[in-house]
Amino acid sequence: MTSYFIRHLQVFFATLGDMARSPAATVNTVLIIAISMLLPCLLYVFVKSSESLSETWQGRPQISVFLQKDVDDSAAQLIFQEIQLHPDIELAEFVSPEQALEEFRLLSNSATYEQELAFLGSNPLPPSIVLMPNKAAARSAPLEALKNQLSKIEGIETIRLDLAWTERFSAILAVITRAGTLLSILLGLALVLIVGNTIKLLIHNRRDEIEISKLVGGTNSFVRRPFLYYGSALGFLGACTTLLLLLVTSGLIEDPLSTLASMYQQQSLLHKLTVQEAVFILLTGTLLGWLAARWSVALHLWRIRPQ
Repeated sequence: MTSYFIRHLQVFFATLGDMARSPAATVNTVLIIAISMLLPCLLYVFVKSSESLSETWQGRPQISVFLQKDVDDSAAQLIFQEIQLHPDIELAEFVSPEQALEEFRLLSNSATYEQELAFLGSNPLPPSIVLMPNKAAARSAPLEALKNQLSKIEGIETIRLDLAWTERFSAILAVITRAGTLLSILLGLALVLIVGNTIKLLIHNRRDEIEISKLVGGTNSFVRRPFLYYGSALGFLGACTTLLLLLVTSGLIEDPLSTLASMYQQQSLLHKLTVQEAVFILLTGTLLGWLAARWSVALHLWRIRPQ
């Protein structure tokens, strides 16, 4: 068992030596792999950052509960307290008819406001309650269920639920996510082709060496082992470069995003990769490099036969 691992280590370090002896080709391939992986990673960071934005107060839908006009102050406060205790409600604000009328006056900015109010004879606006659901309930189905529950409370006239912004934003994120998935698949295939072509050229350059290895009894697994290490190393180095480029890109957009985040009472909108996500990128790059090398070796190595 020890000798088995020693042989693998010898092949691994020999592969690194071969890569170091052709630095221009190695760097060129690694950069192409890094850029191919960078685009879907940037889309992922964008989607995660957008999701964090949608979880802010401004990103959640509001529910406006309008009470019956003839509800007295004590009954309105009881309804308000009952709504506050609902487990799906994070914040609730009671708006009296006087407050609603003053807000309407400020928003309307009408010169004939006093005449219109005199024509109506009294304040036509009912007491209302503005609600903000918690994160768990800030989706279409839970919001509809919440609306149905609140409508059963006696004294409530109508409930206005505005889901248009939330549904529109979710649809945009779904489109971007789907496009990112498709782009990731296409770029993954491109990465396999790029690494596979590199391994093909490497096999061609080592044709004499491969023939000699087969003449002295080298098995197929022995012959293809250095190429598999070569492809895996290229994928791993490309993934490392991708993480470095992501770090540089994050630094470039950190300041404008911090300004935007301050408008939404957040410290940062930029999604920072977790350790698990970084490890996943490294493993993905390594696996794609290994698959590309395995495919290229299976396609070209069998054609080389000792003469």
